[in-house]
Amino acid sequence: MRRIPDSWKKTVGSKKHAVMFLLLLGFFTGMSFLSESYGTGSICLIYNTTGVPCPTCGMTRSYLALFHGDLSSALLYHPLFFLVPVLFYAFLFQKKKLMVGLFILFLLVYIYRMIVYFPHTEPMLYHRHSLWGRIINLLGKVF
Repeated sequence: MRRIPDSWKKTVGSKKHAVMFLLLLGFFTGMSFLSESYGTGSICLIYNTTGVPCPTCGMTRSYLALFHGDLSSALLYHPLFFLVPVLFYAFLFQKKKLMVGLFILFLLVYIYRMIVYFPHTEPMLYHRHSLWGRIINLLGKVF
């Protein structure tokens, strides 16, 4: 039987926590794929669970637009798409200051996009058929 690496022990804490984490991850992943099969158009866990776009929302469409040679659409879908390789570099080589700086930059751009574009402009749309949206609708019908 393989041992849990020390880095995981520090992060997860115990086998109980690891099992709970994996169960929750499996639940939200399953809900995300179920939402995808009901026509939401996204497999994003955050978007399909909360109905609110995540900080990287539009990144896939941004790269697809770039691969089709449409730089202006790529920038509209997500203005920081070009920083993803830098983020991978920072993660792989443990450049903590760079990761923190990129995190803050992504967070600031996310806040700006939420203020200016949410909930009416693609890709920053509200998803009312998300898990939370369905729960709220159900509670509204019950009460």
